[in-house]
Amino acid sequence: MSATAWQQPPRDVLGHPVPIQQFVARTDQAVVALRDVIAFPEGCSFSLHMVIRRGSLDESAWKALLGSQTETDPFITPFGDDLKFGVRFPDGSKATTVGNAFRGWSHPTDRPEAPMLADVGGESSSGGRSYQGDRRLWLWPLPPPDPFEFVLEWRSMGIDTTSVMLDGSAIIRAAQHALPYWP
Repeated sequence: MSATAWQQPPRDVLGHPVPIQQFVARTDQAVVALRDVIAFPEGCSFSLHMVIRRGSLDESAWKALLGSQTETDPFITPFGDDLKFGVRFPDGSKATTVGNAFRGWSHPTDRPEAPMLADVGGESSSGGRSYQGDRRLWLWPLPPPDPFEFVLEWRSMGIDTTSVMLDGSAIIRAAQHALPYWP
C-alpha cells in the first residue's frame, strides 16, 4: 500500500473507468453530473461536470457568485464549504470533502481514518452568461462491494442534500483492471 494512497490517485497507474453519466442534481440555474468513476487498486476518482447559467442575475450578483473579482477558481472561493460532496456506505460510515482534519495535502505519514474523500482538482471556464467546471474527487480506500450513495449539497444553487446510488462491486471489479505504467 502506498503511503500517499489516501491523498490522491496514483501517478503511475492507468485507472479503469466505470461509466456513470448520471445527473446528481439539476435546477433552473445549475447542473451537476457524475460522468464516471476511475478505479485504482487503492481507491477511486469521481469525475464531475458542473454548469451554472446566469439567468436573471445582474452583473454584480453574477460576479459575486463566480468570485470573478478574486480571479480564482469559483469552487475554491467563494463557494467553499457551500458546495459539499460526500459518500455514505451501507454500514453507516461516510466521508465528505469538508469538515475533516486532513483538508488539502498533509504529510504522508499522517494517515486519516478511512474512508476519506478529497477534492483533488479540476478546471473551469466562465463568461458573461455561464460557468462550466470539471472536478475530481478521490475516495480512499475503494468502496465496499455494495450499493452506496454519492451525496451532494449546494444550497446557494438551490440544491438541498441529494444523492445517487453507485455500484461498489462494479468499482471494485474495475480496479482489478487498472494497469501499472511500469512492471
